[in-house]
Amino acid sequence: MRRAWLLGVLVGCAGADAMTSQQPAPTAATAEPADTLGLHPGETMAFEVHISGVLAGEAQLAVGQPGELEGRQVIVVKSRAATAGAAALIKQISDEATSVIDVGTGRPISLESLIVNSGKRTTASAKFAGGIAEVTYQRPTDAQPRTQKINFGNVVVNDAHTAMAQLRGWKATRGATRTVFVIGGRRLWRIDVTYAGEQTIGGTLGNRRAIMFEGKSYRAKPNMTIESNKPARTFTVWLSDDADRVPLKVTASTELGEITMDLTDYAR
Repeated sequence: MRRAWLLGVLVGCAGADAMTSQQPAPTAATAEPADTLGLHPGETMAFEVHISGVLAGEAQLAVGQPGELEGRQVIVVKSRAATAGAAALIKQISDEATSVIDVGTGRPISLESLIVNSGKRTTASAKFAGGIAEVTYQRPTDAQPRTQKINFGNVVVNDAHTAMAQLRGWKATRGATRTVFVIGGRRLWRIDVTYAGEQTIGGTLGNRRAIMFEGKSYRAKPNMTIESNKPARTFTVWLSDDADRVPLKVTASTELGEITMDLTDYAR
């Protein structure tokens, strides 16, 4: 398992390396801001990750209370994912991330992450200013941290937490499609999401009325073009059909099997 699980839980980006369509990416849809921030101060969530029905991981997310940073109102979001069950007996992996988010715009200000893979640590951080992201990372084989600055121009780039918030805050009509760009580690992803409708789904917390989104994600270059030799990754995500818009479930078909991420606990 890799860092993409957390991205999958939070964004629906469907992580593991596999996947489906080899078709060229369509023209990007509008990437306008969400209607609301899509985060509720003080909320917490917990998820279980199953591969072909077998428990493989767990994830948690917590949203802090609004505060002020350099004259801006901000909110901090923290998340953690780790192997669990039989997967943890084979390899122990954990992934922690902390985002500082501008409440007024919903954009990330900074991101800090730590991945531990069988005791080996990889750190990454990003600072966002307008269309520029300065990314610093250090892998176990790097003697010193490496830094790269990427200019995305007028395109808004999200981290996993703000991309999740964008989806939760989007008041879509059936058939509407939107595009967001997400930094995951040192990679850039383009995610196209379509509002597919409403349905009732079952889960650990019982039957819930949900709104459903279907989407594809593509590895993208810093100039926002698609690495067309890479297959699209497909996913489906369900949010609760209420004011909270809680992520209830994410599914993706991968070379590892059917990955399912289910909400197991939610509190505000």
